[in-house]
Amino acid sequence: MKPAGLIARSAAMRAIVGELHRFARADANVLITGETGVGKDAVALALHALSPRRDQPFVKIDCPSVPGSLIESELFGYERGAFTDATGTKAGRFELAGRGTVYLDGVGELTIDAQAKLLRLVEDKMVERLGGTAPLALHARIVASAGAELEQAVRDGAFRDDLYHRLRVLPIRIPPLRERRPDVLPLARQFVREGAKRAQRPGLALTAAAESALTRYWWPGNVRELRHTIERAILALDPAQAVIDAGDLPLEVVDDPRAFFEADEGVRPTLEEVERRYIDVVLREARGNQTRAAAVLGISRKALWEKRKRYGLK
Repeated sequence: MKPAGLIARSAAMRAIVGELHRFARADANVLITGETGVGKDAVALALHALSPRRDQPFVKIDCPSVPGSLIESELFGYERGAFTDATGTKAGRFELAGRGTVYLDGVGELTIDAQAKLLRLVEDKMVERLGGTAPLALHARIVASAGAELEQAVRDGAFRDDLYHRLRVLPIRIPPLRERRPDVLPLARQFVREGAKRAQRPGLALTAAAESALTRYWWPGNVRELRHTIERAILALDPAQAVIDAGDLPLEVVDDPRAFFEADEGVRPTLEEVERRYIDVVLREARGNQTRAAAVLGISRKALWEKRKRYGLK
């Protein structure tokens, strides 16, 4: 069974779905890693939804947004009078999670001091509010996420080795979108449906040309960039249009040089094909201005005219 909301058409994502089903039955800590925008939040939510804790709270902590000076009060809570502004009692995030899941998003961004405080909690399975005297047992499961560079941060001493290994009992690595191309179109179509519903434009669809461009693009920003690309296209679309065409997508998506130079079943483009493609890209960027395009290409206007005629470029 595929978790709701998780696209898994590629072999890589199908393998992750298998891991989610296995890991959901365990209570061990999970560390999800991957590039920015690959969908770590969606995987954390799917893990919680598949687990026996699904009916308990899912508490997300955005680690980069919590100042180091406030990490203890946010995670552990505080008693009245614990510090100057503590005019009441507040339960910490771990306490609020109860027997559910605590999701530490961007755990690699925590300061060394904050890492030390989190390590004590992970090791002792106990929390104590600031200013409190009665420790509380920790029952929530810990799921953390971090960027692909976390291992390097451990090697550089920027992230504690002991905390890394305690969080990484069950590791999940999400590959970038460029390594799971079969997921691109199902994701894009899902984002079109969601965007069309918000914009009250039922029936909106992608043309074959748009789908081809989306499939070939490199997606350095991963799933997040794909979502934003679709949202932007829908917002900029003419009210009379019922489809999103390649021309409605950003230029960098349609004319990504990396996509063009990718080997298709081992066949590379010829030098003539490369030249034709490059001239076409420059002409589009220059919006048909022959003088500007010729200057970028380093040739005369006459030479540009001859090449356009030869390659059938408008």
